[in-house]
Amino acid sequence: MNRWLEMFLCIAFGFCAAESAEKESPPHSLAHLPGFDGYQRVRDAAAILNGAGRVSRVEWADNGRSMNFVRGGKQIRLDLGDFSEKDLGNPPKFKLTLRPPARYHHVGRAQQSTWVTSPDGKWVARHSTFNVFIEPAPAKGVPKPGPADANATRVTAGGTDKFRYGTGCWVYGEELHQRSAMWWSPDSRRLAFYEIDERHLRDYHLTIGNTANYTGVQTVRYPKSGDANPVAGLLIYDRQTRRTTRVNVGGDPTQYIFNARFASDGSVLLFNRTNRRQDTLEIVASDPTTGHTRVVVREQQPAWQNNLPLMRFLEDGKRFIWETERTGWKQYELRHLNGSRLGPLSNLKGKPVTSIVKVDEKAGWLYFTARSGGNPLNDHLHRVRLDGTDHTRLTRNALHYSSFQISSDHKWFVARREAIGVPPAMALFDTESNEVAVLAYQSEKDKKKAAELGLAKPELFACKAADGKTTLYGTLHKPANFDPKRKYPLLISVYGGPSSRGVSNRYSAANAYCEFGFLVATIANRGTAARGKAFETAGYLKLGTVDLDDQAAGVRHLAKRSYVDATRVGIAGHSYGGYMSALALLRYPEIFHVGVAGAPVTDWKNYDTIYTERYMRTPMENPDGYRAGSCLSYAKRLKGKLLLLHGLIDDNVHPANTWQLVDALQRAGKQFDMMIYPRSKHGLISHSSSLRWLYLHRHLRPQPIIIKSAGKEN
Repeated sequence: MNRWLEMFLCIAFGFCAAESAEKESPPHSLAHLPGFDGYQRVRDAAAILNGAGRVSRVEWADNGRSMNFVRGGKQIRLDLGDFSEKDLGNPPKFKLTLRPPARYHHVGRAQQSTWVTSPDGKWVARHSTFNVFIEPAPAKGVPKPGPADANATRVTAGGTDKFRYGTGCWVYGEELHQRSAMWWSPDSRRLAFYEIDERHLRDYHLTIGNTANYTGVQTVRYPKSGDANPVAGLLIYDRQTRRTTRVNVGGDPTQYIFNARFASDGSVLLFNRTNRRQDTLEIVASDPTTGHTRVVVREQQPAWQNNLPLMRFLEDGKRFIWETERTGWKQYELRHLNGSRLGPLSNLKGKPVTSIVKVDEKAGWLYFTARSGGNPLNDHLHRVRLDGTDHTRLTRNALHYSSFQISSDHKWFVARREAIGVPPAMALFDTESNEVAVLAYQSEKDKKKAAELGLAKPELFACKAADGKTTLYGTLHKPANFDPKRKYPLLISVYGGPSSRGVSNRYSAANAYCEFGFLVATIANRGTAARGKAFETAGYLKLGTVDLDDQAAGVRHLAKRSYVDATRVGIAGHSYGGYMSALALLRYPEIFHVGVAGAPVTDWKNYDTIYTERYMRTPMENPDGYRAGSCLSYAKRLKGKLLLLHGLIDDNVHPANTWQLVDALQRAGKQFDMMIYPRSKHGLISHSSSLRWLYLHRHLRPQPIIIKSAGKEN
């Protein structure tokens, strides 16, 4: 499951929802809900407030004596001596540059490109009729999808639907992010490509054209947890010798081979290799002339190992920055393509790095962010020399820092600082960690608007996890004109899947959906990312137990507040969030009373091998974990109101997940609600967002606060 895309879907179709929902005709429009006028005003105001405190087009000028930036549509020059500003008027227009032609064919989710252009622009590698061809690139424009050119050179023969060359498969595209299955060498001489064997896999069928008089069938190979996997091989074709070399990928047919790419000098083909359990990862280098291989890096974890750690080469093409979790905390180190470890770079104890900001090899500096100050949600800027010395944290206050711009002389940097209840500002800092100038901030006019609307400051709260020891963090949004003497229903917006982003300590002016009368909370359960390997793997072999137990613990914590109505608690989410929502009503009917579950995985036996087995192993190895994490195990416990949403052509979380839960609920004599979308895949049409809120409002019975505007009540 592509966790970043799933999180986007959870947001786009859930709580930061598709605004087209307001344009829909009755009865499925949010405009019918009490509080809609307040929702609109808060939504529009929040968009302005959240966008404040920004600058763009930062340039270091005048030999390091000044900097230029754009603020509010005007170009400003800041003197780096006395920090005075000068308005330079309208910024210069961007120079229009022609975008270079696309190098590969952009395709849909979980698919691979059908053509890839060589670096020199002269050749096109094409996947056609299950084989690989090389043809001259078109004189103008980009290649078009379709059959190979009549003058194409045939690279492979004998490909079939189940034994293919130059393409991947569904699980490799979805879970290992393989967008291409053909890779050119830098000199355009060699082409590496996949050989995918699915002859031993079962077909999976989805009906399509579900609104037509006669339906069709979409057939794919979708290996489900515990089933056989595709077998992947790599081959390298040499245009000059017209020879094809088979790469020795290793003899384990259950392994995963992915992320193939040539080194910058073309001397080796690199690829990632992991075992089926995904607790061991190797970066492997292959000689393109012989296919012989050697291991460059090997990483192993007690639970599961990240399949795509950062590997960023330096200019010499031999040394690279490597992201390791060997200590239990994500860190950077410098390694060599010959397999040697040159030394640590970040070397933080108990604090994970999060991203690289800048590498300046000429000056010898690496800038990166890490969760190293305040609470574990705050990113801070660090720098270290590429030999591992002079490591310094450059930001100090207990805030979240982002949007960095580093001066070319390494004396200054610009950063955006904020917290969930602290409006953002862009500031200039020196490398002694001093804030020397504020470049942009929330205006007094914006603050006055927020005060007029009575916006309640959102809260970052902490509570104990279900284990009674681990600290969890969550965010809580309240309606405008919040009255602590009243009782409000609580709504949990959830995703919660393993390795997903939990909550952010970035500024949020308001959640407009609160204006319908809700408190809206998000809780970062154990299993979410960027808090160390122990936190991230706490739910290993136990999906749906540890993570959901923590959501329940968070609700119990919030229910102690006088203004939280513990008898009206809802939960809603999509995909993994849909799974958590359905399971919450079944496992904790005394805590969660209303749930909306979009495209839920109701039993992990239904989901694909790579994602599921990474966190659960196979059903044969972990029968108790699968049973405990299945919605079907608890169908008879449903007491609250449950709405199931699913797309009928969902090729990611198959509709059978919902059908199985429906069957279990019916056999248990339980009543529930359901909406099926015959034209939708995993992402549902915008109607689902309105329906979700209408359902929650109907059953949680909130009383919206009236927002006054221009002396009138609405």
